Amino acid sequence: MPRVSVVTTVYNGEPYFDRALPGILSQTLEDFEYVIVDDGSTDRTPELLREAARRDPRIRVLSPGRIGFCNAANLGVEQACGEIIARQDFDDRSYPERLQRQVAYLDAHPKVGLVGGHYVLVDENRGERYVRMPPTEHEEIVLAMARLIPMANTISTFRKRVWAEVGGIPVVNDLEDLLFWLNAVKAGWRIANPPEVMGEHFVHASSFFHRTYKYADRQRNLARVQAKVVRELRLPSWMYLYAAGRYGYAYCPALVKRVVRRTLGGSRERDV
Repeated sequence: MPRVSVVTTVYNGEPYFDRALPGILSQTLEDFEYVIVDDGSTDRTPELLREAARRDPRIRVLSPGRIGFCNAANLGVEQACGEIIARQDFDDRSYPERLQRQVAYLDAHPKVGLVGGHYVLVDENRGERYVRMPPTEHEEIVLAMARLIPMANTISTFRKRVWAEVGGIPVVNDLEDLLFWLNAVKAGWRIANPPEVMGEHFVHASSFFHRTYKYADRQRNLARVQAKVVRELRLPSWMYLYAAGRYGYAYCPALVKRVVRRTLGGSRERDV
C-alpha cells in the first residue's frame, strides 16, 4: 500500500509524454503509485499509457471516458491508495526531489494540509521564463489568495483527508484549484509553500485550458473567485480592489502585465 499517490488527468496528451511521466518516475521518494486518468483521449494517449503501465508497475491507468477535468481529478483521488495526494499536470514537469521534500514538510507540520513550493514558469505565449516564488507561510498565502494564484496546482500536494473533509475538488469550469484551497482554509487547515523549486509549469496556446478559455474570460472568473476569497475569509475590504483590477489587467500589454505583477500584484519572480 503506497503512502503517496500522484494523480494526473490527461486529455490528448500525446505531445507531452516527455514531461510528467519521466519527472514522476524519477522521483527520489520511491513509496508512491502513479494514478493517471485518461479523460476520453482520441489520439494515441491510451495506447501510450498502456505501454507505460506495462513498463512500470507503479503506473495505474483509469479510463472512464470523457467526464471532464474536475470529475476526472476527483475520480483519481477517490481511487488513490495513498494518504498523501500529489497533483501533476500531464504537460508539466516535477523535479526529482519534489515528493521527498513535500512529504517531509507534511510530516514535520501536522496542521498543514496542503503544500506547494516555488516553480519555474515557462510562458511560451509571452516568451518568458522565470522562477515564481509565492509566499511561504500560511498567513501570507491567505492574503495572497486575494490578489494572485498562490500555488501552482501542478505541484500541489495534500492530505487525502483534506479532500474528503471539503467534499472533493469543486466541479467548476475554471479555478477549481483556488476554490479547493479556499475550502481547505475554511475547514481549518494550514497551507505552506516550502521555498524550494519543485518543478516546471508550462503555459502554451495549445494546452486544453488555453483552447477552452479566453484570457479575458479567465481574468473575469479570477476576479469573481478572489472577491469570494475576500468575503469568505473576511479579509480587509480594500482587498476587493485586486479583484476589480483584473478587469483592466486582461487588456494590458505583456510588458505592463509583468510590471504590474511584480509591483502592485506583489508577485516575487526571478528571471532565468
